[in-house]
Amino acid sequence: MQFGLASFAELPFATEDVAISGIAKSTEQLIKEAATTTLTGLTTTGSNIFVSRVHNLEQIKLPALLLYTRDLESEPIVMNPARTLEKNITLHVEGYVKQNANFDDKIDDICQEVEEALYGNRLLNNLAKDTFLNETLVEYESTGDNPLARVVMDFQVVYHHNEGSL
Repeated sequence: MQFGLASFAELPFATEDVAISGIAKSTEQLIKEAATTTLTGLTTTGSNIFVSRVHNLEQIKLPALLLYTRDLESEPIVMNPARTLEKNITLHVEGYVKQNANFDDKIDDICQEVEEALYGNRLLNNLAKDTFLNETLVEYESTGDNPLARVVMDFQVVYHHNEGSL
């Protein structure tokens, strides 16, 4: 799997989500919010966490985290007229480090802190039945004065919800 860090850093700045008053948030949105709160204030990344799959890395202080969801699968587990669905959503947490030395250690620190934090709130404020790490991928780019390292941690979030509701 190729990530293309050079092209990623050139993507346009992503604007923050705009809340529309009067509309309830989906479970997926609430899961992202719970994960963001859980991961804010980690020792290595601090408050440098952005809920977006696209963010201009040149405009933010690194190390930082990007958090977003993808790959939602669902399956009925109760077949009554009001079916209950088990949903599995992939929560992607990307960590970025840009420095001259010890970026391997910094990536390892980010991985450990993210895993420990999400394990400590694996039910994501009781929105989920379980959250677990599924895969971790690390990539390095050594172009320029400060090498850039990226880790992508994919967490599976399992939750139940009634069909037809948010």
